[in-house]
Amino acid sequence: MTFQSPIDLKQLMRFIVSEKKLQANLVLDEGCFLETKDVKPLVKVINYILNYLKELSEHPIEIGLDLMHDKYLLSFLIYTESDSLPTVSESLQPVLDLYSAKLDFIHEKGKYVQFKIHIPK
Repeated sequence: MTFQSPIDLKQLMRFIVSEKKLQANLVLDEGCFLETKDVKPLVKVINYILNYLKELSEHPIEIGLDLMHDKYLLSFLIYTESDSLPTVSESLQPVLDLYSAKLDFIHEKGKYVQFKIHIPK
């Protein structure tokens, strides 16, 4: 039997932001733990999202982690006046499928761009 170590998503997000030396506003709930054998694919998705967003604006990235009844919601938002955006990689959702997670991409033209990752508990 293989045991999975729980990953504290709050600590993970703080670590990634610190390592990337990002300007970010963090609002991170306690108690969000991901049971997984390998967190590296998720880290790659998060890095992709952060790199994508930081190219769109000089504003800090708004990062939220919400503990919800049946899931964790990880959100990344940046304010931007851009109307046209680079194409988002189609390889993100297949990676998130490893965690049974769902990705939403929202672009409110001239206002903001947001990624939401819904991770079931």
